Amino acid sequence: MGLTDNSKKKDNKVYRGAYKYMRNANVYSEETFEVFKEKSDSSMLFQSQIMSRVSTGELLNITVDYKINKDYIPTLVVINKVLGNDNVVETFSFNSKNNTISYTFESSNESKTTILNTTPKFFISTPAVCTSMLYLRSKKFDTTGKNIYNVLASSNQWSYEDEPVFNAITVRRMNQSSETRTIDGSSVQGVDYKIEQQADSDDYDKDTPSLRCFVSQHVTIPYFLEDGHGTKIEVKYLNNLSERELD
Repeated sequence: MGLTDNSKKKDNKVYRGAYKYMRNANVYSEETFEVFKEKSDSSMLFQSQIMSRVSTGELLNITVDYKINKDYIPTLVVINKVLGNDNVVETFSFNSKNNTISYTFESSNESKTTILNTTPKFFISTPAVCTSMLYLRSKKFDTTGKNIYNVLASSNQWSYEDEPVFNAITVRRMNQSSETRTIDGSSVQGVDYKIEQQADSDDYDKDTPSLRCFVSQHVTIPYFLEDGHGTKIEVKYLNNLSERELD
């Protein structure tokens, strides 16, 4: 399942890229993606495919269709997971008229739909790295302090266990200006962010688990993301097709 091919017009494709997922320098997964922009309403569609080999030797294939409106709010998200004979599809559909999200979980054994209330500004978490920082443009960012975002995430894997829940994350910009980094011998320019789960109190704990993400200036597509404990996701290539050049 996914969005229709009518959304994938070649003329509307603006970016394409790929990532490698590494744990202690060993590549364990890869992601490829394409980004399409609709000129009529400035909405965008991110289409990503993640492939990993699990411990049993089977291939895990995850596809993500992530559609946002001109305000960078997700309007339709479809996550399709395939592992052997197992196939699960999770669908999030946003209704802006009443600020609700319809969540559907489908597998060969069950189908479950629930309606969730939401604030007008929110983000939906998926396995795709290319969409992981889109919330940065959903509201004005305070470059000198912490920024809090409302993130909806599902913990369901191959069976329905519970409805998705909202969690708050804190995002800080580590430098006031953009920086130049070298990735695989190529220089890229972006902004360094630190991401943490929002604490219950205002006390800042330096030992709180966090992620660092170096974000490009191209619709917030990350160049790399790392957890500081040996896991890192790094861009292999990012093509800006609207300018027909390699970033």
